Amino acid sequence: MEALVYRLRPAACLLVPLLLLLTTNAHATPPTDTSARAVKAQLLATIDFLDAGVNSLNAVNSLLKKEAYRVKITSFNNPASSDLGFNLEQEVQVALKPMLDKARNTDPQKFSSVVSSLLGTGVQQLSGVASVQSVFPTILGLVSNLTISEKRISRSDLDSFQSTVGRYFIQFQKLQTANAQFDGNIDRLSSRMHDLQFDLRAYLLDLCDVLYPEVPRSTLRALSEEELLLRYLSRDRLAARWKTKAAPSRYPSDALKSAKDLSGNLQKLFTDYQKVYAENYQQVRSILMETRQMGKRVNLQQIDLSLKEVELLYTESRSTDALALRLGTLQERLRLLSAAEQ
Repeated sequence: MEALVYRLRPAACLLVPLLLLLTTNAHATPPTDTSARAVKAQLLATIDFLDAGVNSLNAVNSLLKKEAYRVKITSFNNPASSDLGFNLEQEVQVALKPMLDKARNTDPQKFSSVVSSLLGTGVQQLSGVASVQSVFPTILGLVSNLTISEKRISRSDLDSFQSTVGRYFIQFQKLQTANAQFDGNIDRLSSRMHDLQFDLRAYLLDLCDVLYPEVPRSTLRALSEEELLLRYLSRDRLAARWKTKAAPSRYPSDALKSAKDLSGNLQKLFTDYQKVYAENYQQVRSILMETRQMGKRVNLQQIDLSLKEVELLYTESRSTDALALRLGTLQERLRLLSAAEQ
């Protein structure tokens, strides 16, 4: 008996590790199941990110299209408006009157009417800074010709007109320069927004292609971003689909990088939006404050009212608590997506 036990001992030593290995494998999850669950988690995290991305882009786009602030600062450029504390057309006519009173060979009413027409249609029809830069020399040329043709009008009268009216045109030109720069910046931000919307839509379509290879791309293109999320990318829809059809075996290799690019570019766009508004507000405010120092003919009460209106509209344009929350949600969804891929 002892001899038999001695002979069986090596075989028993070999069986123990084998039994342990079989027991471990019996309780282990097949590698394919683990991989499938990981891909599903990545896809669902991507869908959550895209849902937050669509909401965030729509919110930023709405900010870019807000018109109240832009309409107000543009109204300052109307020569017939007194929002700057003075009426440009009226100041020109007041400065022109002493010269027309001396005229003998010129119809004062007709001359005044021509100047009003230049101010009214010239400034409004020409775009940007070019309007002020072209209209003022034109009016000055008319008044110079008036000085030459009327003997009773002196060179000092012309110099006085140029000095008096010029300071109002300078403020007008400063404002137009600031607003032209502001409009250009907003246009560039809108162009960047359009590119982001294109990238996000392409991301949505690509993901739908991965999840629903049987659906034609043309069918997907006919739907809005919100419709794509609702019809094809809802968790309930995918859960039902994955009960009967296998989920994609691989997660797109560039999906996470694309998500990071979208999130980063949108955050930068929002930051630049805030800078553009802040810069224009400071410029407009500075111009209004300078105008206060221009003498007795300036309406200080109107300037104070304009300052308050611009400040209120600017503050409203920066009241972005809801948007900040959306962007925060987007960053959190991106973090979860990154964690799902690890």
